[in-house]
Amino acid sequence: MSKLTLISIVLLGLGLALWAGYSAQGSYVDEDGILQEPFHLLALGWLFILTGGVSLMAALVARLIKNWRISK
Repeated sequence: MSKLTLISIVLLGLGLALWAGYSAQGSYVDEDGILQEPFHLLALGWLFILTGGVSLMAALVARLIKNWRISK
């Protein structure tokens, strides 16, 4: 497993953990009628998921190019 693949798996795991934290913490309306929610966890989760997905695709393309060059 390459370093890039490992990094992308870690990023995807962090993104899922942030989404789980958002879901576990939940949201509520306080006594002043203001919605209280951990929106930053949701946004950071998307950032880590998208970054992990892009890096995983880059690792896949790098692996395909390496295998293609070896087979020639």
